[in-house]
Amino acid sequence: MGGNGDLSVMVVEDSAVQRLHALDLLANLGVGKVLEAENGRHALQVLADSERPDILLTDLEMPDMDGVELIRHIAEKHLARALIVVSSRETTILSTVETMAREHGLLVLGIAQKPLSYDNLSLLLGKFRPDEIGRGANEREHAFTLDEIRQAIVEKQLVLHYQPKVTTHSGVMRGVESLVRWQHPVHGLVAPANFIPIAEEGDIIDLMTDWILETALKQLRDWHARGLTISIAVNLSAKSLSTPDLADRVAAVTSRIGIEPKYLLLEITETAVMSDLALSLGTLARLRLKGFGLSIDDFGTGFSSMQQLSRIPFTELKIDRSLVHGASEKPHLHVMLQSTIEMGKKLHLTTVAEGVENPADWQLVRLLGCDVGQGFYVSKPMPGDSLAAWLKQGTQHLRPPRPNVG
Repeated sequence: MGGNGDLSVMVVEDSAVQRLHALDLLANLGVGKVLEAENGRHALQVLADSERPDILLTDLEMPDMDGVELIRHIAEKHLARALIVVSSRETTILSTVETMAREHGLLVLGIAQKPLSYDNLSLLLGKFRPDEIGRGANEREHAFTLDEIRQAIVEKQLVLHYQPKVTTHSGVMRGVESLVRWQHPVHGLVAPANFIPIAEEGDIIDLMTDWILETALKQLRDWHARGLTISIAVNLSAKSLSTPDLADRVAAVTSRIGIEPKYLLLEITETAVMSDLALSLGTLARLRLKGFGLSIDDFGTGFSSMQQLSRIPFTELKIDRSLVHGASEKPHLHVMLQSTIEMGKKLHLTTVAEGVENPADWQLVRLLGCDVGQGFYVSKPMPGDSLAAWLKQGTQHLRPPRPNVG
């Protein structure tokens, strides 16, 4: 286990027996540096005289200062880079603590039930990627200007990657979602969260949306010409949605490139609809009249999702990863995911599970009858010219096992 030699971990646990057990496991896993404390207050005292650890491994129920309060202090003072919670409490409480920690900006590696096991701890430590944390921080530190983004569009520095959407019952690819990236000459591949909001504020999002539509539809035309008759999804910004001529622009580019409207799916978040309700509803109605598909994205993250379903002629319901990932282990998420899938079916919507990241997620969405799965377990987003090779070798693990004959 030499790979953990550079790791530093702090164990916070009021039970001396369980604390020693955790320390023994970390030693067996080859962790290079370990700190320990018997409660939250003691942990803060130890950290005041120590280098910050990579990972905080903490219990929740402790005297003097409990784990929840400790996590808040750790996050606010940046005293650790990542978190593992070890507890025997019910999953609803653990899920709340996990969400709280993420909202505070901590990287949550996961929740471990007591008693802590070697295999579980090894798996959670393996999720710690210091290089990725560093890259994310560097990206966020660089504030791009509007002129830089406009120049990126003009100089064709933007690229589209495509993430497959696969049917759960057969493992067959049904379509792809197009995701914009910025191939920056200095900063490398930049994620959309670092430039889309600036484009929206500076009123060049329509220019970017037009480029995305054109590029995605040309790629789709190429796939169709090769016999790969799939659909493509494009995300619409709130600003674009409230533009009166959007439906006409989408129809015009689709017609010019020679794609039937039924092969283009437009993904909309409910917050986008709320930005200018009257204009947005009119645009969405016109898009459906023209034959384009409409998908409600990130379903389950907002309070008004149900109301949006009643207002808008959606054809697809994308269930947010927060309801999908971990639902096989968390009963309350399991119930919410199952209810959402059943509701989608009753409304005759195609149900898509986002954030399918492991075999347990995949098996659950298949078992619950969700139509389509999307996420890293299916495939990471890829350039358009990589899709054919992925199709040849990438879907074996998604196909249901063949029944035994004889």
